[in-house]
Amino acid sequence: MECLLASAILAISVAALAQTVSVGQKQTQDALRSIRAMELANALMEEICSLPYDDPDGPSTLGPESGETTRSKFDNSDDYHGYTEARGALADGKGVLYPTAYQEFSRSVTCAFTTLTISGLSSVSGMTVTVTVTDRKGQTWTLTRFIPDPSA
Repeated sequence: MECLLASAILAISVAALAQTVSVGQKQTQDALRSIRAMELANALMEEICSLPYDDPDGPSTLGPESGETTRSKFDNSDDYHGYTEARGALADGKGVLYPTAYQEFSRSVTCAFTTLTISGLSSVSGMTVTVTVTDRKGQTWTLTRFIPDPSA
């Protein structure tokens, strides 16, 4: 009888421990997915912010101008408006594909000319850039940055 009771207690303890380990692994996987998503968003945002605010070819509108058919031809920040990358095709600014672990995501960019009012200061004109990363399950991560117009 004591053996059966000890076996039952051991089985319950092992089941509880297995459940705890399983939950911990899921949280670790979720955290890793979030880190990868934000790395992808930050990398694209840094690429966008590294380009000039104004188009070197003259006045422009949101989105790529005529002839800027690929990302490598974008010559200013607002050219990324409407840019998307599908799952399985994510690449860095030089066109090198990210490792397989990052290919479960997609990315998109929106830009909008806005005016930011800072308390105690005057209004600042610029552009708000939003990079959105989405995984297979539809979970999204968003990174937004305001880029002030240097000529304003």
